[in-house]
Amino acid sequence: MTGMAGGSAVRDGPAGVRDLPAHRWLVTGGALLTAGALLLLSFLPEPPGEAVALTTWVEQARPLLTWSDELLFFAVLCWGAGARGLFGARTAAPSARIDVGAAALTTALVALVVVLLALGRLIYPVFAIDLAPEAVTLLVSATFGAVHLAFLGFAVAAAALTWSTRTRILGRGVGIVAAAAFLAGSFPWMMPAWANSLAAIAVAAWGVFLAFTSATSPADAAPHPS
Repeated sequence: MTGMAGGSAVRDGPAGVRDLPAHRWLVTGGALLTAGALLLLSFLPEPPGEAVALTTWVEQARPLLTWSDELLFFAVLCWGAGARGLFGARTAAPSARIDVGAAALTTALVALVVVLLALGRLIYPVFAIDLAPEAVTLLVSATFGAVHLAFLGFAVAAAALTWSTRTRILGRGVGIVAAAAFLAGSFPWMMPAWANSLAAIAVAAWGVFLAFTSATSPADAAPHPS
């Protein structure tokens, strides 16, 4: 059985039903959860430069770091499952642009996993092993370095994946604006807190737009008659 409604098809194949509306909601959930995690990180005060003071900073920031870590776990699951189903369901001709965008999105998700691991080690005890101040410094640096990589991946994905949407020119404009916002957000240590917050919100807006405008068939990507 195949049902088409606004480009969202439910296809019944040999392996079972591929529920594209569910995948769109998964991408939406992933985007919103990622934005929430990044937004919490943007609320953090600027980390001190000294290793000993940084340990105190982590303790004071523990609530924000903890919630950011928890949100990222579910964000990566939703992003991965939703994007795999959504872009794997394409029936249009192979596209190098879509392949680049999917690879960039995968890179961003891998970077978020690094953030997830680094934050987890900072806030959760492992065999009651205390971290030396130098190790805390390394983990904090790795956290924001991975955030940098994640935003760069989102920037390339935004430029590539939203180039071929059902909204055509509007999608391309959204992609360019989102890519610019993500490039700015990829340097959280150079931007003011409000700019980092806006970059996080842009992840949510772009992700929701991508989820519900992505073309999964030639008919979706073709210009609509006026």
